[in-house]
Amino acid sequence: MQAMAQSWLVWTMTGSPFLLGLIGFSQALPRLLLGAIGGAIVDRLDRRRLLVVTQNLAMVQSFVFWALVYFGLINFWHIFFLVLFLGIVNTLNQTARQSLINSLVPQDELMNAIALNSSVVNLSKVIGPSLGGVLITIIGVAGCLLVNAVSFLAIIFSLLMMDLPHWQREEREENFWQEVSEGYSYIKTNNRIFSVLFLAYTVALVGSPYSRFLPVFASDILHAGPLGFGLLLAAPGVGAVISALCLASLGNIRRRGSFIYSSVFVFSLFLVLFSFSRSMFLSLFCLVMVGSSQIAFRAVANTTIQMETPPHLLGRILSLFLMDKGLWSFGTLFIGAIASLVGTPWAVTLCGSICALSAATLLYHRAQQKRGEREKMISGVVDSEILSR
Repeated sequence: MQAMAQSWLVWTMTGSPFLLGLIGFSQALPRLLLGAIGGAIVDRLDRRRLLVVTQNLAMVQSFVFWALVYFGLINFWHIFFLVLFLGIVNTLNQTARQSLINSLVPQDELMNAIALNSSVVNLSKVIGPSLGGVLITIIGVAGCLLVNAVSFLAIIFSLLMMDLPHWQREEREENFWQEVSEGYSYIKTNNRIFSVLFLAYTVALVGSPYSRFLPVFASDILHAGPLGFGLLLAAPGVGAVISALCLASLGNIRRRGSFIYSSVFVFSLFLVLFSFSRSMFLSLFCLVMVGSSQIAFRAVANTTIQMETPPHLLGRILSLFLMDKGLWSFGTLFIGAIASLVGTPWAVTLCGSICALSAATLLYHRAQQKRGEREKMISGVVDSEILSR
């Protein structure tokens, strides 16, 4: 709701697409620059207390935002710094929130819990803007911001009511910056985690920003108008909710690596099909599948990281995983530059192909590694038989 209200406010105040993009960039930038540092902070502190602190800071930000709008004091630079501040707070908040799931559910139900969490998040992306639009129409931007600010009380109350294991601070010899570098060192030694992060960054950089160009498809390609744009915008969210609920109802997925690669291939396929589509119905179906496969990839990737990362490193590795969302803004610039040369549909086609090529390259590398391990094992067996003779 707040994201929708602030975008509407910036547009009505300035009428500048550039300043509108600048606000989105300021919200994503802290996650990209401070993600690894935020992860080290999360690993040092009690995650529930950290969440309570960050939610209180976010609530203060919301009330200040509301007051500036309500009393007519708001300027663009106020919005910029308020959004930047919230981006910094959310960098810590979202890493701590994802890490906390590990303390709330048993390991064998982790996949279900992460998928259920994803379904709720994506459902809010469908409902939130719609509700925000209704509230802005009835009580204005200030009223919408006030409702958002008051809603933080329910979040803080929920955090205080949670029954969590007692947190004990681990005694560590490393200083803070050594702990930050320890996260990067762990990724270098774990090929599976490295592959997951590489795919997440690739999809975020060249795949996910397609949504920023849906107005072009709605107006110039499908000739669908504002109503069609709204449907195109909602379709990936609908697919994401359905996919996440299906994953939440399943048991633990054993071959998570294969599932991750398959999800990226499906995402790439339907993104390319969408770029070629000139039918509204086919375009909506493709976007439902794009949203479905994307959330399936992220949920299983998140589960893989949480199950394979040692507890004392979880915050740092999760923060690196969540940094992928900070790449969306840079991806928008990349797709925009290509679109200006070859057109938006061909730019989206190229981006979908890059995602598929990245998954295929990692899959080939994994097959080569397994073949090498198998050959070493066979060689070791033969050598042991020769020695025994």
